[in-house]
Amino acid sequence: MYGEDETQNREMLIDDNVGRKILDTAIDIINREGYESLTIRRVAKESGCSNSAIYQRFGDKNALAEAIAALQAKPFLVIMEENYSKDVDLFTNMNRITKKLLEKIYSFELEAIYMQMIYQGRLEMDSNPLILRIEGYLKNAVAHGETNIVNTRETAFLLSSAFLGFVQMIRANKNNDLKKAKKLLEVQNCIIYRGIISSRRDGDSLWDMLRGRGVDVDKALARMKGNKDTYKNFLIEFFGDPDFEALETAIKTGNAQNAFEYAHGLKGMAANLGLDEVRSKLGVLVEILRPGKLDGASTAYDDVMNACELVTVLL
Repeated sequence: MYGEDETQNREMLIDDNVGRKILDTAIDIINREGYESLTIRRVAKESGCSNSAIYQRFGDKNALAEAIAALQAKPFLVIMEENYSKDVDLFTNMNRITKKLLEKIYSFELEAIYMQMIYQGRLEMDSNPLILRIEGYLKNAVAHGETNIVNTRETAFLLSSAFLGFVQMIRANKNNDLKKAKKLLEVQNCIIYRGIISSRRDGDSLWDMLRGRGVDVDKALARMKGNKDTYKNFLIEFFGDPDFEALETAIKTGNAQNAFEYAHGLKGMAANLGLDEVRSKLGVLVEILRPGKLDGASTAYDDVMNACELVTVLL
């Protein structure tokens, strides 16, 4: 890898008009015909720049490809910065950030995604801005008691690798549109997050985390005479209730009356279990459906499921 001074010098060269014209031409060639079609001679011909101008700025084909990957990686950090919040839990941040990154990457060609994986893999963990940013998120989660992980940098590397590997696989199949990709990403995020917090899900810590996600644990436990095992089982059964699927089907098929009945029933159960945030979201959906209308019902249902996910990921 380049040293810090050399990297800065290259960035200055890339920022000039000729350097950017060379980069744009190289990106266009890769997008059209793949990395193997990229040559210095071809970039020179299509950009109207001399070979020496390209060699002066990038050295060789590999360095040019690396500069392209570095340029394409910059928006990732901006997206992460804009969508991270210290005021919410790690899982919420993970879902929010990775979905936004996924939207960005869906504008990339497959070759660009592959180059991004190679570029990120070549960077040392100690100097990879993507890894260091994720590590900061993990350290904040440790400080807030969400997890007890010790090797935050190594964990950050694994999170980054899991995401980039997911993107490479999901984009390889043209049948995977962005909506489907987001659903699958949510599943991966749940599995990863469960692993991160696995050491914190036993004992009283589980109930503390549930309280932090809008669950009135104490009120619900009082109804169950303090039996935590029974309460946990009821929670698991609630989130596995087939009425959630039936509710979604009723909304999709335009049956507002059935949807109302399912939503109303689930709202009552959520209230009994102390699931205040879930109950609140179901309440919004119930009021939408009450007049027999469906406008906004799909969005409200998604909000309900997002609220559910914040709890189920802990169980």
